[in-house]
Amino acid sequence: MDIQTFIDKRKELGLSQKELSNGICTQATLSKFENNGKIPSLKILIQLCNRLGLSLDSIIGVSDTKSQEVIKAMNKAEFNLIIQEYADSWRIIKSINPDDLADDKNALMQYYYLKGYLNVLDDGDLFDAVFDFNRILAELDANGETIFTFLSFVGMGMVYAKQGDDKKSEYYFSKVFNNIYTMSIDDVSKIWRYINIIFYCALYYSERQDLETANALLKYAVKICAENHVTYYIARIYAQLAMNESRVNGNNKKVRNLMNKALVFSEFNRNEKEIELIKRWVASNKM
Repeated sequence: MDIQTFIDKRKELGLSQKELSNGICTQATLSKFENNGKIPSLKILIQLCNRLGLSLDSIIGVSDTKSQEVIKAMNKAEFNLIIQEYADSWRIIKSINPDDLADDKNALMQYYYLKGYLNVLDDGDLFDAVFDFNRILAELDANGETIFTFLSFVGMGMVYAKQGDDKKSEYYFSKVFNNIYTMSIDDVSKIWRYINIIFYCALYYSERQDLETANALLKYAVKICAENHVTYYIARIYAQLAMNESRVNGNNKKVRNLMNKALVFSEFNRNEKEIELIKRWVASNKM
């Protein structure tokens, strides 16, 4: 039983034992597992692993296949997207041969979604990004049955927004916006991706001055973060809410409070890139 992997994942997500065990088991049960190796019931163990986004076989001693090792690396790259450490994500993605994932469709979709997002967010090749998203939309998830379809819609929307094509970008973001509240989120990886979708939709509408829509999405994202004890996106959400408020009412007390919250969460999560962005914005706006 690889208990250390379990503990490392809990700490990586910023969850206390109390937060992780909430609604699943007592904190004492979790503590006995982590500290003394006392294994809880299989049902409890599965629920805990699902909350952490871990597969059961990743901790019970089943040997990792090459595909599983690659998935672990991609999970790290996906986390890096949240904290905007794009260089490390690129290093991971460029080390992966997608042929190694041919027998795992979900892993292959994760690869193409991450590669597409990196090209969009880190000023890469937008034509490559369109190819990556279309692999998912036209081939790997043609019936739109997974969250990767919605991630790809957002990715395509961001591509066309960068190209200044408002009609096409609005088409893709509208497809997401119309269905976002019906998506199921039942494990940590889906929560991250769900918040990712909400955040980039909100960012799109913020940039187009549709602040009513943007702020509704951002406030919904805060609710999802709070309910699922996820803190890594919350700083970016509060920072965007502050910027939107500033656009309407200037740099008032509400803006300062929101930016202070963003900075606190950035420092809590050691998100150096977000700390730098917040401080630069504050300085430029003479707050």
